[in-house]
Amino acid sequence: MASGPGCFDDAALAAMIAAYDLTCNSLSLGIAPMAREVVGKQIIEAAKQGERDPTVLHQLALKALGIKETSNMLAV
Repeated sequence: MASGPGCFDDAALAAMIAAYDLTCNSLSLGIAPMAREVVGKQIIEAAKQGERDPTVLHQLALKALGIKETSNMLAV
């Protein structure tokens, strides 16, 4: 249970984890620490604004990297 500013409840954390995993896997970011950091920061910022949809969080993370979509990319 969230207990203060900057804290997230279980549902928010689950959405954030799902979005992070989806984004990193779709972009094969296993070897790009800077890109992984950008993804994580973008997801956290969007979640702080109240976003809880993993798909939307994923798309916002892609946008932060300058990527519009991953429909032509293979997921790992």
